[in-house]
Amino acid sequence: MNIATMIKQIASQGGSGMGFAVGTVTAVDKAARTVDVQPLTEDAPLLGVNLQANQESTVGVVQIPREGSFVMVGFVQDGAAGMVLLCDDIEEAQVVIKDVKTASMVVNEDGIVMNGGELHGLVKVEAMTKRLNLIEDDINKLKQAITSWTPVPQDGGAALKSGVASWAGSQLVKTKVKDTENERVKQ
Repeated sequence: MNIATMIKQIASQGGSGMGFAVGTVTAVDKAARTVDVQPLTEDAPLLGVNLQANQESTVGVVQIPREGSFVMVGFVQDGAAGMVLLCDDIEEAQVVIKDVKTASMVVNEDGIVMNGGELHGLVKVEAMTKRLNLIEDDINKLKQAITSWTPVPQDGGAALKSGVASWAGSQLVKTKVKDTENERVKQ
């Protein structure tokens, strides 16, 4: 059973009298972290419903419901204030950890942005490894050519060969996935 079906089932059982209401999102205000909801019971619209317990907060986990989606709104004891409890479809999810300067994540249709996205996309480890191996193979071929080169007498090549022999004699080690993968951050 999906969330939309569960929400409709709860609403049909008289959920609004139990401290919550089920309805459709009619407007979203990301900046204020609120939504407007039209209850399925056709009661008056619920305006400015909080998306988190503390509307003034900029930290925590916040689900931004998509306009037209179903939500369940829970009410404070007197029914004066409400907060979205469940969403059947979200446009975006935001996670911000308090007192940690760069611990945030936004997930939406465009993808995942962690810590503001200032470092751009994560490395694709497999593709990077293949590319590095191609470069390493090319350098190794060049090194092999230099070490197998025989200088012609009187051309100064002997000095070149002795100068690069130790560098050219050691083959590069191919890059492994574990060499370029940050195991704490998975793409």
